[in-house]
Amino acid sequence: MALKKKYRLITRDVAFLTRKKSFFANWYFWFFYYDQYKNLSYNQISVHITLKYSKKATDRNVLKRVLINYISQDKIFNLPINWKFYKIFVILNKSRLEELHKNFENIDKKAMNVYTIKEFQNSFNKFKSYLWKN
Repeated sequence: MALKKKYRLITRDVAFLTRKKSFFANWYFWFFYYDQYKNLSYNQISVHITLKYSKKATDRNVLKRVLINYISQDKIFNLPINWKFYKIFVILNKSRLEELHKNFENIDKKAMNVYTIKEFQNSFNKFKSYLWKN
């Protein structure tokens, strides 16, 4: 299941978020964020899996698809965080890429999906807590 177009960030937004450098770093995921426009009452989110994770596009796409499916099912984009809506760009923590790739080497696809979702849930919950404090 893919995100609807209105819930995805456009290239210009991603460039702005990465330049603005408002981010929250957790174990495997980094969240770049900024307040949503006042006239939009939903979150927008995009996920990027770096080429450094794997040279194979299929490996990157599997991981990205797992995250996008979880985000779509969980309806993260419809729920306000700290009474606000945000633009959120999710990337992998570059210093943990090798460790993540090693964790996925000897496990099957289903276990990899469960592990990825669990780690993303933990990271996103910590990210929401961080936003509540600020």
